Amino acid sequence: MADSSSRPDLRGAIGSVLLIAVGAAALFYSADFSDLGAVFPRAIGSLLVGLGGLYIVLVALGRTRAGGALEGSHGRRLGVAAVMLGWAFALPALGFLASSAIAFALLLVLAQHDRWTPRVAMLYGAAGAVVLVGLYVLFKMVLQVPLP
Repeated sequence: MADSSSRPDLRGAIGSVLLIAVGAAALFYSADFSDLGAVFPRAIGSLLVGLGGLYIVLVALGRTRAGGALEGSHGRRLGVAAVMLGWAFALPALGFLASSAIAFALLLVLAQHDRWTPRVAMLYGAAGAVVLVGLYVLFKMVLQVPLP
């Protein structure tokens, strides 16, 4: 049986094909957006298509290798995905600040491996508040993005 370091990364190539499809869909559907509203989806879609294509070329040239098994908790990974999906669906109902604060708190609980202390909780809470308010000001006031 071949060592994982000598096999090409076929799973990565398949993932790249999927990301190219998502990027192409973003480019296709952003055609109906206003010029200003289409900037972000077009930029991300172009990056997905370009970088996905680059990775497939690297796999074809034999410049990539399959990675080893991931260590860590699959439950935590699924939890992060579930929190982010829940955050996206909660945005319209709760608004940016409330849904982001809840998602931040849930992600902290998922990510914290050590025991919680009042000092750590206050420090993380303060850092989260600064980041959330900073992002709110950036998006709402500077970039003038309409937030829910």
